[in-house]
Amino acid sequence: NKEKRSKHLEQWQQNVDIIFSEKNKNKMRAAYGNEFVANLEGILERMKTGRNRKPGGSPLINGWLDWINGSVGAIMFVNMRSAVLQTISMFNYVNWSDNNLIAASKAFANQPQYWSDFITIFNSDYLKERRGGLKLNVQESELAEAANKGGAKGVVNFILKQGFLPTRIADSFAISAGGASFFRNRTNKYIKEGLTPEAAQKKAFEDFMMITEESQQSSRPDKISAEQASQLGRVLLAFANTPMQYNRMIKRAGQDLINGRGDFKTNVSKITYYTFVQNFIFNALQKAIFALGFGDDEVEDEIKKKKYTQIFDGMTDSLLRGNGISGQIIMAVKNVMLKYAREQKIELVDGLYDLSPPINSKISKINSAEYLIKYGKKEEMQKISLRNPG
Repeated sequence: NKEKRSKHLEQWQQNVDIIFSEKNKNKMRAAYGNEFVANLEGILERMKTGRNRKPGGSPLINGWLDWINGSVGAIMFVNMRSAVLQTISMFNYVNWSDNNLIAASKAFANQPQYWSDFITIFNSDYLKERRGGLKLNVQESELAEAANKGGAKGVVNFILKQGFLPTRIADSFAISAGGASFFRNRTNKYIKEGLTPEAAQKKAFEDFMMITEESQQSSRPDKISAEQASQLGRVLLAFANTPMQYNRMIKRAGQDLINGRGDFKTNVSKITYYTFVQNFIFNALQKAIFALGFGDDEVEDEIKKKKYTQIFDGMTDSLLRGNGISGQIIMAVKNVMLKYAREQKIELVDGLYDLSPPINSKISKINSAEYLIKYGKKEEMQKISLRNPG
């Protein structure tokens, strides 16, 4: 991302200068508006530098952003729940064509070949780089980059980076497990079309990487929106990469469906899967709905209803968060209103914590420290009074 990047991107930069010349950008402004071109220029700049945060800026603001960003590492430190939830994304590689459910099952049934492809993908340079650089979310990739710096801050960020190990392994496992059948079936498809086995594997792996960047968490500069790259987005949209990517896929499939582009079944299945199926599975696991089947037989219906309500609340929140900052604000307001309606007692500031998970984490730690100081002193005074009753 420093000295060698510009050298390797020379041809790319020449193409960008030709395709996105000022004359062509003016035509785009006339057709799509100024905001479209501004966002396009932002994407090209992030691709050029390889960084989602614009270099420079106020050192004070950057310092505060780094401090808030550190909460992401603390939240994800050996977070096993996140690791478990990460594995459901393996189903994102199933499609209606060469890797449909039947074809994927056949590929999985060939165990020697399946695990050979699994290992090839897991140990590929692509996944090694993804694991090492934490190429999952915007905040996580910046945390990994900061870990390479010296000094106390670099040491702290290095320690926080190590805490992502369960999530990194689960992410690579899900990609390898889901991608193995896709990679094999797509390779066979290209061989049937006349490509050599080597060329077919190369092209299949490129297709696999493209789908991975679209359907898995990604901090790739061209996959990040202007809101996510903004300073406000870093504060409000932590952990929102996945729902935002899914919402973009839903939106694109809807546009293709309306305009008659692509395959009808594929577009409908994308909308259905990412809006309902994947969303439900994720939130059901997150709320531990499976515990109902292994709990007490005398669990009341009211408790079950509450759990189901929480799941659908979570599904709605996921779709709202996928709409960016405006969706995040609507979600926070909705949750405040629902909590007030259910409990008739809520402090407004508690509901506003939903706006930013990292800030919420900071405030929770401060509240915990205050509680310990307050009640710790009280208990200590009681011990002193017992030792000295006079």
